[in-house]
Amino acid sequence: MTSKTGYVNVLEDGAAGDGIANDTGAIQKAIDTCSLKGGTVIFSPGTYSCGTLFLKSNVTLHLSKGAMLLGRPDTSLYPHIAHKVPSTLDKAPWRAFIYAFEQENISITGEGTISPNGAHEAFQDHIGDSPDRPFGIHFVRCKKVTVEGISLINSAFWVQRYFECEDLRIRGISVFAHANYNNDGLDIDGCKRVVVADCKIDSSDDALCFKSHGNRPCEEVVVTNCILSSHASAIKLGTGSVGGFSKINISNCIIKPSIAEKVHHPLKAKNGLMGIDLGSVDGGRMEDICFSNILIEGVETPIFMKLGNRHTKAKGIKEPSAGTLKRVTISDVSINDAGPVSASITGYTGCCIEDIVIKNVSIRMGRHRPEDIPQIGLLSSGLNQTGDKLMGGNYLNDPEGKTVPENPAGYPFGRMYDSILPSFGFFVRHVKNIVFDNVKLETEKGDKRVPFVLSDVVNAGFSKVFVKRGSEMSEWR
Repeated sequence: MTSKTGYVNVLEDGAAGDGIANDTGAIQKAIDTCSLKGGTVIFSPGTYSCGTLFLKSNVTLHLSKGAMLLGRPDTSLYPHIAHKVPSTLDKAPWRAFIYAFEQENISITGEGTISPNGAHEAFQDHIGDSPDRPFGIHFVRCKKVTVEGISLINSAFWVQRYFECEDLRIRGISVFAHANYNNDGLDIDGCKRVVVADCKIDSSDDALCFKSHGNRPCEEVVVTNCILSSHASAIKLGTGSVGGFSKINISNCIIKPSIAEKVHHPLKAKNGLMGIDLGSVDGGRMEDICFSNILIEGVETPIFMKLGNRHTKAKGIKEPSAGTLKRVTISDVSINDAGPVSASITGYTGCCIEDIVIKNVSIRMGRHRPEDIPQIGLLSSGLNQTGDKLMGGNYLNDPEGKTVPENPAGYPFGRMYDSILPSFGFFVRHVKNIVFDNVKLETEKGDKRVPFVLSDVVNAGFSKVFVKRGSEMSEWR
């Protein structure tokens, strides 16, 4: 039933809102009706149990305070959706709780909650690309998208994926996702003109993640005023990086340990693996990236940049080239209680990271003892997880890092070298033009590692760099 003002209340269209009845048909009917002339689908307080919903152009889903969209635990209600856009993520689940393809002017707003019900046994699975675990929200090649005010909890797979969308606005949302493996909080994949602001995300996998699994770059992005927690990476660019990244500005954010008691991630990093994580390994161009005014607490690796040559291939995807990682500025960043894996900025033989500025950055490494060193065990996927042995390395007898393996094709993350790095500050290898300006590195007195290791580095500048071991402060030259 559509009013003259363009509003549809799903209760008037036959939805029960009692959390028991299957409301899929009634809700879809309301969406289809609104799409004829444009309008808003209203969810009054109640619990609406449903399967896949297909959002259409010029329609807003508005969840009133006290309203919940709840994923119905019946996998037959989540049809497989043929992927029509080339992507290196084709093996992932092309199912979704809320889905849109090539729609325009679509929105999800309100103070209500979307729960895809990912904790239910119907959706539980091991890590990997299970065909039966739907995305929470999956919008593909849509334009003029707004998601504002809502709460999202416990998806079966990634909570949100926006793939090759344009003019995307995500503001004031809250995400808590600790129900399953691969519970990324927010994935922006190959999108253009994006604003993410005033969001709070706490997830078992990457919290705020930018990717480019297809041929389009992720570009013209502004992120500000967000609070982020993760058992993986808090802010990540990569790993999927075919299309590349450019003109991304991330500022005024807080990264802190998750409040979740259970660590639903194979690497078991309670306080998070990485704070700022950049991985260009599939041939794309990662350029003109700026981080500023960031507070980071507790992560295992504070800053990680990797140019690699994994070069993932897929049907319809352009042939990967060497890729780039250049013109990155990290400024006004304070990192506390990090470690034991130091920050690293590494290319690979013949391919260098270029033009990096680290300015007004302080890092306090609070963990460095042998008992703090992570354990590793190789998975068939190429990831490491808690397993057979402690990370080793000859870091005490190899201050230049010559024994640290290159591993250019490895999955990019702080533990990828299977070795504690010989620096407690920055491990820098295969880099051209890097500046450290007003940088403070602090570690405990018993940490015998050196503050910096530079290998195959051309043009490194240091200004006002201070090192503190215990209570002893000195300028590093």
